[in-house]
Amino acid sequence: MEQRAILVVEDTVAIAEIIETVLNDLPAYQATAVGNGADALAFVAEVRVDLVLLDINLPGLDGFAIHDLLRARPETAAVPILFMTAGMHEEEFARRGVRGHIKKPFDLDDLLRRVASALADGGGAVGSGRARPGG
Repeated sequence: MEQRAILVVEDTVAIAEIIETVLNDLPAYQATAVGNGADALAFVAEVRVDLVLLDINLPGLDGFAIHDLLRARPETAAVPILFMTAGMHEEEFARRGVRGHIKKPFDLDDLLRRVASALADGGGAVGSGRARPGG
């Protein structure tokens, strides 16, 4: 079985490590965590990813700026993005057509369900506005 590459962009080290470990414990996923936007953009320039789990409040570029840059690049425009946030960002999500996000703190089982759903929905589904309602 081919592993799906998942990039976790989260600046809280404990959260990033938990997500990375939980995903890597499953044979279907190969997760890599980075703590800022510059590292995220450098990673996707070198590695084809199948999904990005993206925090919003990050040092340097915030999650929305990273989202916009990924959408602007042909090679990452269709990659699903699942935002992870403790804040209320409904206006920003609506402006970008984002219908998929997970509220922190989240249950790991819920996160795994959302990851599987985002990957099953195909390219761009979560972060581009083409997600199914609730997903």
